[in-house]
Parts: sequence; C-alpha cells; structure tokens
Amino acid sequence: MQRFFYVRASMKMVMLFLLFPIYIFSQPKVLLYYDMEGISGINCLEMTLSKYPEYKQGQKFLTNDVNAAIAGLKDGGAGEIIVTDSHSSGNPDPDILLDQMDKRATLEMRDSEFFPYFDSPDSSYQAIVCVGMHARAHTNGFLEHTCIPGTSLAVNNVNFTETTIIAISAARFGIPVVMVSGDDILAGQVKEQFPEIEYAMVKHTKSRASCDTLSQQEAQNNIYRAAKKAISNLAKYRPFVLKPPFEFKMSFQNRTQTDCASYYPGLTRVDDITIAYTSNDFIQGWKLWRKLIDLSRGERLSLIFQILDRHPEAKGVMDEYRNIRRLQWLDPEKVPKEETNSKPQFKRQQVGIQ
Repeated sequence: MQRFFYVRASMKMVMLFLLFPIYIFSQPKVLLYYDMEGISGINCLEMTLSKYPEYKQGQKFLTNDVNAAIAGLKDGGAGEIIVTDSHSSGNPDPDILLDQMDKRATLEMRDSEFFPYFDSPDSSYQAIVCVGMHARAHTNGFLEHTCIPGTSLAVNNVNFTETTIIAISAARFGIPVVMVSGDDILAGQVKEQFPEIEYAMVKHTKSRASCDTLSQQEAQNNIYRAAKKAISNLAKYRPFVLKPPFEFKMSFQNRTQTDCASYYPGLTRVDDITIAYTSNDFIQGWKLWRKLIDLSRGERLSLIFQILDRHPEAKGVMDEYRNIRRLQWLDPEKVPKEETNSKPQFKRQQVGIQ
C-alpha cells in the first residue's frame, strides 16, 4: 500500500513538472504602453499637457482606458501585466492616476532615465498592447505626429506610426503587438501594417485639432473586448520584422528646418523637405533621427528671437541671454549654475509632443 501511494505521488509530481511550463505560457506576460492623444474622451490638446487645467480630466480618461485594457487582458488569460508611460505631458510624475490604476497591473518605475520604446521590452514578455495611440505625422489624424510634431519617418519605405516603432523594437525579442486603441485614422494605418491586430476605436477625427469621442462606456467596452480577444488568440500573432540595412527617410515641415538638419554629415538630400541615410542597426539609426530633429529646431529658435526682439517688454530677457552668452565665451566661471532638484522623480524619458 505504501508503495502504491509513493508511485501515485511520484506520478503527480511528474505531471506537475510537465504541465507547469504549459500553465506559465497560458498566462502570458504583457507589456502595456499608453499614450494620451488616442485616449477616449480626450478631444483637445490641453487635456494631454500638464500645464493646462484640462489635463486633470485627461488623466481620468487615461486611467479608465488603461483599466479597461487590464480587465480585458486578465479576463482573456493574461498573467503579469507591466504598464509603461510613453507620453510627454510635462508632468515629472506618471500621467496615469496611479492610486486608481487596476492593482492587477504594475507601473514600470526606474531610478534612472529610460526610453520606453527601446528600454522596456525584453524576452520575458509574450505580448504588447498599446492604448491611446495616435496617427502618424503629416496625416489628418487627431493630434497626429511621430514622436515630434511636424516630422515624419519612413524606414525601408514603411511609413512609421509610434506603434510601428514599438513593434520594430519588440521584434528584437520575438514579441508581437496584439492590440491597439485610438482614432479612426490610426485604425487604417495600423491595419495596413498589422492586418491581424485587434483594434479598439474610441473617437472619430474631425481635424488635427478636434474629434468626436464615443461615450466612455462604449469606448472602454471596445478596449476591453479587443484586449480580451487579442490575448485569448495570442498564438496567431507574429513579430513585425524589418531586415537591415535600414534606409531612414525623414520629412520636415519646411525647407528651413531641413536645411538646419542637413548640416549633419553623411546625409542624402532627397528633396526640399526630405533627407535620407542608411544604418545597419535600427536603434543607432533612430538615435541619429533624434539628433537631426534637434538640429532642425534651429528654425524654432530663430522664430523665438524674432518675436522677442519685436517686443519692448522682452528687452530685459534678451539682454540677460546675450550677457550669459558673452560670459560663456569670455568668463565661463561666472555663468549662473543650474539649481538641482534632489527630490526623487519618475525617470521616464519624454518621447511625445511636449
């Protein structure tokens, strides 16, 4: 009899050992990105930027959409869910109302600065969900842009939304994007590149500056259903892979911006507003893209100087600026030092339209 119970217990242990990996895989770990422009209820720019009073209402809409996605993922069989903030509101803290976020998920927090699109995914995840996304630059989506307003990006002739950037980054680890939410313009752009993806539409675009939003209940029901269906059918999704070399093409708003960026060596001028370059490494190519955007901002700085020089009230500001520039050149030790804030901060690196 003792031998019988010993054999039976051993068989249970073997079955548990064999089934444990299946159980773990059946509860996939999910990385959930959120932005704000494509959140339900948000119908103006002010709701997405922390310096405006409307932002507080935007935070509530954001939290509700993320919670709807978490609920759908959990009911669809997801395991651990990590939420990461990929919006740039100007708020040093997370844009989501953390005390109201569904406690079945965890917000990604780090002590040092990180860039969510490239630093957040790793091989521990099986799926990625993107909530509150927006259309790509130079289209007519609500608050459209690709990381920076006015600059579009194509790689190997694929026009990039920010969802595309996330998908390319995740493909390094074999992770697919399985669900996205946003407006009706983004819906077409996402379906063109990811035909199998689950999409939750939450608003209809009227122009770049305005939209008609669905009711909160309808929008969040759409998000819930899409998230649940996506994670329930995880096996059908595949990573979005582009093969090197990567030919980057970026277009600016005008010739002046393009001229400023073109000072960087090794570029090809395609036309008045477009430049191109090639990289064998996608992330290195992306970093160069960011540098070229910084160079193009020289046009914005010249606009600011023109405005300030025309206003007598700004004379003191311009005098102070020119004095600091003189000190930087002739007596740098006298340049005023920046004050540092010792308060611990949420270390997300800003990526959006701030």
